[in-house]
Amino acid sequence: MRTRSSAPTARRSTFTIPTSPPARPNPPDACSTRTPTPPEAGLNAMGAPAGPDHPIIVVGAGIGGLTAALSLSRHGHAVTIVEAFEAPSEIGAGLQVPPNACHVLDRLGLLDALRAKASMPDRICLGDAVTGRIVLTLDANRAGHADDIYLTAHRALLHGVLYDAACRDPAITMLTGHRVVDAREEDAKVTLTAAHGGEKVELEAPAVIGADGIWSMLRHAVPGAGAPQPTGRIAMRAVVPAPPESQSNAVIAWMAPHAHLVTYPVRNADTRNLVAVIRGKVGRATWSEHVDFETLENLFEKLARTPYGDLGDNAAWTAWPLYTVDPHGAWHSARICLLGDAAHGLEPFAAQGAAMAIEDGHVLARAITEFGADHRAAFASYHAERADRVRRVAKRTAFNRFTYHQAGIGRIARNLSFRTRPASAFKADLDWLYGYRA
Repeated sequence: MRTRSSAPTARRSTFTIPTSPPARPNPPDACSTRTPTPPEAGLNAMGAPAGPDHPIIVVGAGIGGLTAALSLSRHGHAVTIVEAFEAPSEIGAGLQVPPNACHVLDRLGLLDALRAKASMPDRICLGDAVTGRIVLTLDANRAGHADDIYLTAHRALLHGVLYDAACRDPAITMLTGHRVVDAREEDAKVTLTAAHGGEKVELEAPAVIGADGIWSMLRHAVPGAGAPQPTGRIAMRAVVPAPPESQSNAVIAWMAPHAHLVTYPVRNADTRNLVAVIRGKVGRATWSEHVDFETLENLFEKLARTPYGDLGDNAAWTAWPLYTVDPHGAWHSARICLLGDAAHGLEPFAAQGAAMAIEDGHVLARAITEFGADHRAAFASYHAERADRVRRVAKRTAFNRFTYHQAGIGRIARNLSFRTRPASAFKADLDWLYGYRA
């Protein structure tokens, strides 16, 4: 993509993004920042003839926004992604990429690229942290569906696969370093104001997708949308060498009273990502707050009998507060539509946050293609298809939280159920979740 230098002084420019970007014989290896300049008379920002049909804007180059942009491109749409950061960075924790998400990545032609660098666990285990014993083991592949793939990876790996694909796609324009600070919806268009250095740039489009996360700015432009609510819990993350007794090719959740620790391989079987959830607070709502000693001590007292009980402050832990967004709120207006955490932020107890954003992006692109210029109808169709699914996942998330964090007699009953119920019954319970095809 072409790079234009910014003006030395602050200014405001209004432009309409082109329907089709110029042909490029050799797509770049990585995205470059393009700062728009005011259009000439009768032309859009890149000099192509202005017309009634213009690209959809996706705000946010996260996992959901990139999936939406790539899915729209596959359906023949031109897309502009507006992202606040200048370039992707290794922010966030590891993540699980379950079969329902892998299906969408496969449809986009990206699964092989992810699979080549991700880990592929063969088991999912639940352990009782009080005793240090595994109480349930399931195959990572669903019974009768051996072709389904369950992957684990650092978030940056999945994001990088999507981001690189978007940068190579001639139908996708990437505006990095542009932080959207305002959105105004009118009868025939949406006008966004983005801050870029000392400039305020206005961008116009017939429809805008808000994929800007739990602290979405676009959400404020959708009447009736939910708002982030604190849960009183924090997530803590570290990457450590795998202990010899850690069942290194398994996803393991160690369940403790009012806390749990999930571990799984990333990069290779010798390295494990640890994500713990416990009651607590951190100073700011960021991915990288440091954890105080008291919180660490509280957690590792609960994990003393597990293979990770002696880690404590021997690992570099970071933390972030957990917030949710009620999926019963509004997801769209006439020309602005939300997806992923912007629409329905979930806690991580079902490992489906990224998967829901991936499903959202794919379904939304299909609805936009089906309904054409009738964006309200497209967004309503998307919501109708996705809302019940997301609410069911939210209920499963709450059930897992209740189950994992049991104490006393509830913990004993949980362990007895896990030990005596057939594994096939547990797999059947998850078929609706992992077997979904967006």
